[in-house]
Order: sequence, then C-alpha cells, then structure tokens
Amino acid sequence: MRFETISFVTIFLPIMLILYYSASRFLRIQNVILLLGSMLFYYIGTMHRFSFIILLSCIVWNWLAGIYIEYESNKGKNAKLALIISISGNVLLLFVCRLLDLFPSITNQLFNNWLLPLGISWFILQGIGYCIEVFLKEVSAEKNIFTIAFYLLFFPKIAYGPLIDFSMMKQQINKRIFQLKIFEEGSQRFIIGLAKKVLIADQFSYFLNYAFVQSSLDNAVTQPSVLLMWFALLVNGMFYYFTLSGYADMAIGLAKMFGFILPENFSSPFVATSLTEFWKRWNMTVIRWFRKYFSNLVNLNKNRDQIIVNLLIVWLLIGLWQGLGWQFVLWGAFNFVVLIVEHFFYFNEIKSHIILRRFYTILLVFLGFIFLRTESLYHVGQFFGDLLGLNNNGFYDARVFAFLKELWLPFLAASYIMFVHPIIKDRIATNNMVRVGNIIGIIFLYVLCLLFMLLGFQLDQLFV
Repeated sequence: MRFETISFVTIFLPIMLILYYSASRFLRIQNVILLLGSMLFYYIGTMHRFSFIILLSCIVWNWLAGIYIEYESNKGKNAKLALIISISGNVLLLFVCRLLDLFPSITNQLFNNWLLPLGISWFILQGIGYCIEVFLKEVSAEKNIFTIAFYLLFFPKIAYGPLIDFSMMKQQINKRIFQLKIFEEGSQRFIIGLAKKVLIADQFSYFLNYAFVQSSLDNAVTQPSVLLMWFALLVNGMFYYFTLSGYADMAIGLAKMFGFILPENFSSPFVATSLTEFWKRWNMTVIRWFRKYFSNLVNLNKNRDQIIVNLLIVWLLIGLWQGLGWQFVLWGAFNFVVLIVEHFFYFNEIKSHIILRRFYTILLVFLGFIFLRTESLYHVGQFFGDLLGLNNNGFYDARVFAFLKELWLPFLAASYIMFVHPIIKDRIATNNMVRVGNIIGIIFLYVLCLLFMLLGFQLDQLFV
C-alpha cells in the first residue's frame, strides 16, 4: 500500500485515526494499534509472505543483536565482534534481497510474484543504527521486542524514511501529548506531500519512461533528439525531488497526526550553491546517518589521506545502498570526486556568482540522477551520448513540443516550487487573509488529489 492511493487516504488512514484516538487515554493501547496497523500496512504493501518473513527476521535479529552487544560490552570482551556480527547480518539480508531483485525471472519461479520488500533499505539502516547506538552506549539494549518492532515498522516512515535514531523514537513511544495544532500541521503537511507526488511527480512518469526507453534502444526507429533528452534530464531531476520530498512530507505529516515528530529530510536543496551544500539539504537523515555512524566506527579524526579514503568508502556505500550495480558505484564515486575538488579548491568559500553556482550545482545533481534511473552503465553511456548528440540523433524533433504541451503546467509548478519559492518565501507576508487562503488552497489540493487518484487524471486533460 502506498500513501498516494485512494484506499490509503479514504479507508486505511481514517480507520487508523478513529481507532487510535478512541484509545486516547491509554498510551499502550495506542501503541498496539499503531504497531498492528503498521504490520497490516506493510503486509498489504507487499502481499507476499516471504517479504513479511524478511521483515520479522530483521526485527528479531536486531532485538537479539542489541542484547548480545550489551552483554559482551558489560563483560568487557567481544563487543566489537558482536557489533560486526550484527551489522553483517543486516548487510547480508539487504544484499540477498537486492540480488534476488536483479533476477526477477528466476526469483519469481522460486517465490511466486516476488517483490523487493517494502522499505528494506530504510529499516536495515535503522537496525544497524540501533546496534551501533547500543555499542556506543548511547542507549541501553531494548528488552521489549515490541518496542524494536514499533521503531522499525512505524508505517509513516517505513517505505521512504526519514531515518530517526532509536533514542529519539523511544522517547515518543513512551510519552507524547496530543495537540490539535500539531495534528492540523500534520494534516496540511500530508496533503502538500500528496500533491507533490500525485499532481507533479506522477505526471512526469509517462514521459520519463518513454524517454529512457528510447535512449536505451540501439536501433530506435526515431532516435530521441538532443533537446528532448535535455528536457528529460530536467524533468527527471524534478521527478526525483517531488517523489522523495513528497514522501518525506507525507511521512512527517502522518507522524504528526499520531503525535510523533520525525526529523526533516529536505531543506530547499536547490538554493544550494555547491554540491557540498546540496548534500546538507537533500535526504539529510541518510547523509547524517552515514556521517554519524561511520565516523564513530572508523574515527575520521586521522590524517588527510585517511579522511579521503574514508569519505570515498562512505560515498561508495551510499551508492550501493541505492542499489546493486556499477552505475550506483559510479554515482557514489562521482559525488565523492566533486566534493573533494570543491573542498581543496575552497569552492564553498566563494560568495560571488550565486546564480552561476546554483546552475552548476543543479546541473551536476541532475546529471548524477541519470546513474540512479538507468539499468546499467551501458544505458548511462547511451543517455549521455544522446545529450551530446553523439548517437546520430538530431538537435530537435516534434516530440519536444508535444511533451511540453502536455507537461507545461506541472513543469511550471515544479520550477516555481524548486527554484523560486525557496528564495522569496521569507518575503511573503503572513496575515489572517494569507492563512485563510492557505487553508482554502490545502482543501483544494486535497480534493484535486482525490480526483486524480480516483479517476486517473492527467493535468493536461483537466485544464484543456
């Protein structure tokens, strides 16, 4: 089940809210309702017993691993070995699932309609993070397996994050206070995220599938033109932002509706004037996770050469976390090289030419996203060849205008939200009229999202 489905918005979520707040005086019962609801959400999302077994195995493994690490730590003996074993188990589970996903025909014969377990990358990272927290004695090992299950399974964050430390989550599991203002903020945040995904990101899907398929074909009847592929590069970057930030907004909003506060995952990333700054604003909880836990384990306070090696390892790991394949490794290496160059040439200390530096950052980021969407390094090469006109493709064809005609509205909306609004938002006055207008706008977006989900509209169809 996904957040942007009519069944979630009109059935699952209302039932969960009714059950949850009907037990408002009993925190433990509320926790049980959320845990059972999260398990149901996950099972419906995968509809595969094997995937559900994988999740339960991850929960049991990290619960036992935390206890074992603390036991060895108290004895003063093999705590590091216990941590290595716990991390290895998590990594092996992720690796096996990713490997199975690379060979769908074989896997489907073995497991009948196999799907990659929902959110496995996220709950594996959180499981490893919990074990490291226990090892560093930031938290005590949790004896209650249901608390670990709640932490890993909490449905607003299970599929796309954001990541949250176990210590922060446990505080909220044990104590939280309902505030109507927070519930209202959560509702509005959820609708904004829903609109990002349904009204913008989903509108780009058909065009992107078409463009990337055409680019991957060696003998396409009509090669995609240079201009079409540059348009695809830009739209693909928009798609990634509105998909991931949309899910983050929905997760944070849903959590607030149930009284939980999750950390922010995006902070106007496209105002960044360097790749270094961009990665402080994009998928922040993931980058923070690797920086915090990897640095604690390998001790980054070493000489410069060792720091560079460690940073390379971090970015290669981030690439492999995205998926198995050389294109993901190369994406990690690409980011590492640019970050190192920016650091040694003091790029981040330059204060002038802000517009040019933003353009440079956006271009690098969008070029990097090509590695994440293509199926192999060969297809990456094909796409870049099309961008540069090296595949006997012309500069322009009629399809560019045809797709612009279809996508002009979500394209303009995306451009404003990504590149203009973050710059001018602090200058927009806030008064009662603006607040009323915001509420009306939120209601309009919600109704529009329902129509789109129910009837499968495209924006160009609605405003013709």
